Amino acid sequence: MWLKDQSMQKKSRNIKSQLFKVGFFFLIIGIIVFFSTPLLKLRGEVFEEMRLAIFQMNINKDNTTINSINTENLIVTDENNAVREENDKKANYTYIGQLSIPKIKLKRGFVSKNSKYNNIEYNIAIAKEADYPDKAKGNFILMAHSGNAYISFFDNLYKLEIGDTATVSYEAKDYKYKLTKVYNQPKTGQVAIYRNYNIKTLTLITCTHNDDYNQTIYIFEEI
Repeated sequence: MWLKDQSMQKKSRNIKSQLFKVGFFFLIIGIIVFFSTPLLKLRGEVFEEMRLAIFQMNINKDNTTINSINTENLIVTDENNAVREENDKKANYTYIGQLSIPKIKLKRGFVSKNSKYNNIEYNIAIAKEADYPDKAKGNFILMAHSGNAYISFFDNLYKLEIGDTATVSYEAKDYKYKLTKVYNQPKTGQVAIYRNYNIKTLTLITCTHNDDYNQTIYIFEEI
């Protein structure tokens, strides 16, 4: 009887020992999982900062800087969209071309740079520093509102991905572009444009989606 009790106690100790080992194993796994997510996130943030730093070191100092944009006004919220749309129909202007981005179903005309309607309150606006699409190795720079108003023509740009295409129709010719770069900058009233000066470029500028402090620049290169 005594041997039987001793055997049962030994078996009980073995079970407890195994349960302890299993519990300890799962505890270690839990600790690793708990700490690994923040660590991976931190590592990702560090790598991203390094990539941005390297990018800033490698950019050409002669890249275009636009100084005339009031970037604070690139986002607009307006519940009275019907009134804006009606006013747009009454405005007396003629388009000289059209921007089309199939993925986000954007199709909107633009007026000449010297038109009083070349303004984000009416249209997709051409920056005064922009080249027209027919200039060799030029940069056609367009700006428009984000938000939910009728004039928020660039509200869905954030849905674009690298490789998506855009077409600019100008002077009876289509210029096709592919998205190659997207980056953000703080709203300071200036926009630095980083692009390849050996390739004809389309640049789109608007406010960053769900961000009141930054603007996003989309760089397209001619196909």
